[in-house]
Amino acid sequence: MTGNDRSNDGIERVEGTFDYLSEERYWLPAASEERCQRIGRKRKMRLVKVVDTKKEPLPIICIFEDDPDE
Repeated sequence: MTGNDRSNDGIERVEGTFDYLSEERYWLPAASEERCQRIGRKRKMRLVKVVDTKKEPLPIICIFEDDPDE
């Protein structure tokens, strides 16, 4: 998959604030979306949403669900 072919990967991408109190799924902050994907593979979880908060030092929030293929 190329960097330009993101429309069919099933990951929701949004920008803005992140309400960690209301999010019930497993989430982690990361430096980039690519790092989110690596974390998901390592933990055998599916990356379902990426929130770009634009807040340093870790502007990306990765939201995961259990991988149904496992």
